[in-house]
Amino acid sequence: MRIAGLCLLLIIISTSFSRVELYKDYCNPRFDFCIKYPSTFKNTQQSENNDGATFTSKDQRAQILAYGRLVVEDLDKLEQEFGFATDKIKIHYKVMKGSWFIFSGVDTAGNIIYQKTVKKAVNYMGDPGTEVFQTVRISYPPSQQNEYKDYCGIIAKSF
Repeated sequence: MRIAGLCLLLIIISTSFSRVELYKDYCNPRFDFCIKYPSTFKNTQQSENNDGATFTSKDQRAQILAYGRLVVEDLDKLEQEFGFATDKIKIHYKVMKGSWFIFSGVDTAGNIIYQKTVKKAVNYMGDPGTEVFQTVRISYPPSQQNEYKDYCGIIAKSF
């Protein structure tokens, strides 16, 4: 009985450690958000104005964009942001609720796109009521759908 319990404990511990290694964290203090990204991806570009970062897979065929931007008062509606984000994308799935949207589709190059954008108030430069858009987007070729479908679930739970 003790051996079975010890084996179970070792399995739980090893599974926990392997899950931790699957993803890394990226946090953007300017727009007050964090995301998880696959540990096999490399942070290939940090923007000069610290609005976000780009992560690329080892084979450079998949890419994650994580960024924020200020909402221009009374001009930037969530529906407008959705329109900009989905321009030239054939939409297969979308959900839009109150302050956020998620969509997936295919771009003109044939890549699968999955994105979540949230509009929310954050503490921006001492002003706690500043509205921003926070976005995470992954694009990858259809041949890699099985590899990245679980990551799309992580995006859905982010923010």
